[in-house]
Amino acid sequence: MNKQNSLITRYCLAVVAIVALLGPLAQNGRGDFVLWYDEQITVNSHHNQGILYDTSRAFIVSGGSVHNLYAYNYSDVNISGGSVDYLYPYDSSTVNVSGGSISGYGSAFNACDFSVVNISGGTISYLYAHDSSTVGVSGGSISYGLNAYDFSAVSISGGSVGGFTAYDSSGVDISGGHVNDLYAYGSSAVNLTGGDVGNLDAFDISDVTISGGGVSKLYARNSSTVTFYGQNFRLGAGLAFDGERILGTGILSGEWMDGTRWAVNIIANDPAATILAVPESEHRPFCVKYPRMDFNGDCKVDFADFAIMASSWLECNLVPESACWE
Repeated sequence: MNKQNSLITRYCLAVVAIVALLGPLAQNGRGDFVLWYDEQITVNSHHNQGILYDTSRAFIVSGGSVHNLYAYNYSDVNISGGSVDYLYPYDSSTVNVSGGSISGYGSAFNACDFSVVNISGGTISYLYAHDSSTVGVSGGSISYGLNAYDFSAVSISGGSVGGFTAYDSSGVDISGGHVNDLYAYGSSAVNLTGGDVGNLDAFDISDVTISGGGVSKLYARNSSTVTFYGQNFRLGAGLAFDGERILGTGILSGEWMDGTRWAVNIIANDPAATILAVPESEHRPFCVKYPRMDFNGDCKVDFADFAIMASSWLECNLVPESACWE
């Protein structure tokens, strides 16, 4: 785990500890609302803080706002209007954003612990996905940054994302929409079948496959692998073939299997990196949606995922520690 990821993971755990202390305080009237079990609330005015437990639900509508909102234990947050400044979903909770805004800066929206985020509208400043969380973007916009860590799965089929960084074996599927800048680190896997990416930067041992959509500029660095699956490849000045491998920098163009023409400007092609142009006679399989328990981002749940889950068996981060085994 790299230093940046370690710090952010500690941040998630720190927020859990803080909210564990805030819960009892909120019940005594210091929080604006605390929901349990099947309770629900429609927020159409300002609240400073809200906490959801169990399977409770909150609906943020036009005129409503919450400064700090925490969701736990399969609870649901639905935002169709209004605003939330800081939103923290945990423990397989679900957030649906179809309007309104999540407008805080920095780590304003942290999805942890298998939480699910669905974005079909509205505006979000920053979104961080951790701990095998799932993010689906079909509309709306993420203005500044979307960051995926810890085997998280991100699917983009619409909307727009300003900057997107994938770390730590996270899986990314882009079939539509627009991503201005995409950075792939660690062992992350990116599959592009549609949509368009302005700048694609591949680092470390990341694996990028492209069989549709468009990329304006490509930077292949370190030991990353970028593979184009298409037909009628053409090499511009500065490029050469070594089998299926592309050497040098310049304009690579071709057609997808549906006949759509495309071109990408290869800006960086490190000697340790690999860029491939593979002729395809038919479409390759691609992941429509990563299963919820797909920890290693290969679009299937098998013994490899069970081994990852088992590696954290009996791990406990409750505060106080004595509560772990009661």
